[in-house]
Amino acid sequence: MNNNAWSMRLLLACLAAIALAACAGEVPRQKTQWQAVGGSSAEIELTDAVLLEPSTGYTRVLARGSRWREAGRISEGRVYRPINGVLTAEGRHVHEAYLVLDGGRVVGFYLPVEQAFMALPPKPINYQNKGN
Repeated sequence: MNNNAWSMRLLLACLAAIALAACAGEVPRQKTQWQAVGGSSAEIELTDAVLLEPSTGYTRVLARGSRWREAGRISEGRVYRPINGVLTAEGRHVHEAYLVLDGGRVVGFYLPVEQAFMALPPKPINYQNKGN
């Protein structure tokens, strides 16, 4: 194979990769009703790392030792925001996200800007209470 043919194949491979990346889908979400938890100091600390695998393909790892403060509730569960960091959900765009827990499992993300819920495959989560 000559250099021109090799260069053309490389260019086509790069263009295909860029096209696939540009085709990332929207974050699947549904509107939900937010109920703020006024003055709550309920905090949790993860005792194990958790790998979350949304359908968008952009995985997230919640670090062992990360701390979360209860921010509110939605019909899908209790909503926790990270204390020292930012959690995001990615698809075509990047969205700020909070963690939604129900019965000792992560069930999704709450997207505060969109006021919407993004479901995840339920995953057990181990944590200890740190606040009220």
